Amino acid sequence: MVNKDMLSVRTFSILVIFFTIGTSILITPAGLALEANQDGWLAALLGVGLNGLMVLIYILLGKRHNDKTLVEMCHAAFGKWAGNVLGICFVLFFYLLAALMVGDLGYFLTTQNLPETPIEVLQILFVIIIVFAVRAGLVVYSRAAQIFFPILICFFGLLILPILPKININNFEPMLEYGFMPIVKAGFSFSGLQEMVVLLMLYPYVKKPASSNGGFMGGVLVGGIVLIVTSMGCIGVMGASVTSNQLFPAYVLAKNISIGHFLERIEGLMIFIWIMSIVMKIVITLDASVIGLGQLLKLKDTKPFIIPLGFGIVVLALLCYPNTIFIQDFLSKNWAPFASIFTLFLPMLLLVVLLLQKKKVDENPISASTEKQKV
Repeated sequence: MVNKDMLSVRTFSILVIFFTIGTSILITPAGLALEANQDGWLAALLGVGLNGLMVLIYILLGKRHNDKTLVEMCHAAFGKWAGNVLGICFVLFFYLLAALMVGDLGYFLTTQNLPETPIEVLQILFVIIIVFAVRAGLVVYSRAAQIFFPILICFFGLLILPILPKININNFEPMLEYGFMPIVKAGFSFSGLQEMVVLLMLYPYVKKPASSNGGFMGGVLVGGIVLIVTSMGCIGVMGASVTSNQLFPAYVLAKNISIGHFLERIEGLMIFIWIMSIVMKIVITLDASVIGLGQLLKLKDTKPFIIPLGFGIVVLALLCYPNTIFIQDFLSKNWAPFASIFTLFLPMLLLVVLLLQKKKVDENPISASTEKQKV
């Protein structure tokens, strides 16, 4: 565990931006175009709005117990036994999420860049980096995020500005050809890929000026704008049909950049942006799993668990990723409903229970203080 108040609001916002971009910058344009066709960018707007609504729930939870992580909030709301069960569910969800992202990383590199390299080797190499970052601690990897953030923004600008002249407005027409339902479905799937609930495990370690909640929301909006612009670029340049047929459309988009036959083949910048953001997201997710496990087991030192948990991710990733077709089908049809249990419904239940507890305390302050003394 780290000491309280380790992160400034600005640093936390940068971590939120990295977390939002994560895996989404490469894979979401394909899903949006497949479901909503040329209205995929509208679905991205809706998805960012849904993320904002979920973050409002997380902010309300943070205000109620700003000194507790998500696992500790479960204990406060449901008691020892039910709270432990709910906390275990969240920790397992975080761990599964980390494994799926390691699988994304391995399959991208083996299908696009290093086809002759065993996927296990690549995943192990990246997990070594991730384990090192988690062992180094929240302060170290958050400072690394601060260093890499300006590079990420500069590289993203270098990718987007050259494609602006190639955008064909006709690729966005006709708007709302298939109605609102495809946009709603695609927006819901989009929001399911930004599992912001993980960041509640780090929320107690953020300094608490009045702008801390705005930092959370601001990070979501900035990251969302990056994803919206990327989706619009893919659809505007390649069209909805081509975008929907690509595994990694943003990577294909970067290959189309050519300025005077001088600035070409800069898709390496997209690889750098994606690897940088997904590694940071995996680090945060694994750290959240380790923190939650330590609180569930009441461990004073969680570092001995980081290495076995880290390499267990590789095994779980290989089990979850039999092939790219399976995982595409899983992400497009099953992941958003499954993830919404942990990102929406359980946090809402947690918030309702905590609010009811507060109301009970306000109505019976004497009995509540007596119960605290007994505890």
